[in-house]
Amino acid sequence: MYDIQELFRWLVDISVIQLLEEKKIKKSDFIITENYHTRLGEDVAKLLIEKINSNFNARYSYKNNKQYSYQIILQDNLQLLSNFIIEKKKEFDFVIPKMKVNRNDNLELREKILNITPEKMKGLGINKSTLWYIRKNLSEGKTPKIYEKVLLKVQ
Repeated sequence: MYDIQELFRWLVDISVIQLLEEKKIKKSDFIITENYHTRLGEDVAKLLIEKINSNFNARYSYKNNKQYSYQIILQDNLQLLSNFIIEKKKEFDFVIPKMKVNRNDNLELREKILNITPEKMKGLGINKSTLWYIRKNLSEGKTPKIYEKVLLKVQ
């Protein structure tokens, strides 16, 4: 039988990755206990819980293309499973829509942007202040908003 939580564990994983990319977790946020176990500090643990809740409550297309949160989708799958166990239903299949991670940046694109010379910027027709703003966000560890027009020029 499935361990139901494993079907949703990736929501925790993506939450950790998001916090790392946002540079909201650093080495000093971890605590080593007297038993040599590593734990998150209280403040970062709260941030992680907030991020997990946010990802669990995001809405995705589910039954009949209606929008439901993963929390409701999990409850629905558990209800379907219980109906199968008590033999109300003869078949059962877990249905979990994939999360869409909306990104228009990656490491290669970040490197290109950080290495654009003023001459190349002019040649591409990218505004000086636009490039400054994108670079500022990158240097602060934030995911910058890169408009399609600029994205097409840089790639």
